Amino acid sequence: MDELLITGIQRFSVHDGPGIRTTVFLKGCTLRCPWCCNPENIRGEPEVYFKEEKCIGCLECVKRCSFLDKPRDIFRFPEHHECARSCPSAAMGVYGEFTGADDVAEVILRDLDYYSSTGGGVTFSGGEPLLQADGILSVTRRIGEVPAAVETSLFAPGEAVEKLKGDVDLFLVDVKILDDAGCREVTGGDPEVFRRNFERISEGNFTVRFPVVKPYTFNRENIRALIRFLREKMVDHIEVLGIHRLGLEKYRSLNLQMPDFSAPDDAEIKKLKWLLEKESIGMNYLKI
Repeated sequence: MDELLITGIQRFSVHDGPGIRTTVFLKGCTLRCPWCCNPENIRGEPEVYFKEEKCIGCLECVKRCSFLDKPRDIFRFPEHHECARSCPSAAMGVYGEFTGADDVAEVILRDLDYYSSTGGGVTFSGGEPLLQADGILSVTRRIGEVPAAVETSLFAPGEAVEKLKGDVDLFLVDVKILDDAGCREVTGGDPEVFRRNFERISEGNFTVRFPVVKPYTFNRENIRALIRFLREKMVDHIEVLGIHRLGLEKYRSLNLQMPDFSAPDDAEIKKLKWLLEKESIGMNYLKI
């Protein structure tokens, strides 16, 4: 496959792996995490949005598509992307564009000097980028020696992991909820898929990341399970990801309600660090 469904490419990223990186956001995910800050990347197809605060009332969308009485009606006709794309103020538009591997590679290759001087590269994020493994391969084989990372939950077909193992230099693995029932109930993921895929990458280069979300991941039982998992897999360092509610406007633009959750405070993060260090596990806190 020589194209990918993406929602954006962000240059000069510093939180998506080592060094200065270009992050490619791919659309489509197998999970439905309540704390997701990129809801526009969940569905695996282009979808319309409407940002009411940007609407200037020109009604260009209504003129172009007479079946709309007002801009918000676009949610009743999500397949009509041409209506959304007619908006002159970008209040309405489409999340997700099929983009050729050549075009993605061209953007990545603009910053070779930054990658080489900082140990950076490209990171494929999402959504769940493993769902577009063939597209990722098409890009990595066009960018030569640029280091490539994949930010993944590993809830994806095993064959996708196998395809990428030889071309990806680093897997950034989000470990979310380790209790089987809780994982299925909260995220909709199959924990057996995660465990099998973790074994597939365990001999390679990976970093475990743990999003701290109250009450879903940051609770006594899940932290205990996390420590057991890390000991069992002989992982001696993790990245702890702070969460935020900056995705609120994206939820509104999709006519969705953002679920309730909260972040642990500094004292709770300090206690987590102490618990990990007791087990000789180092921790880097990324408050993004």
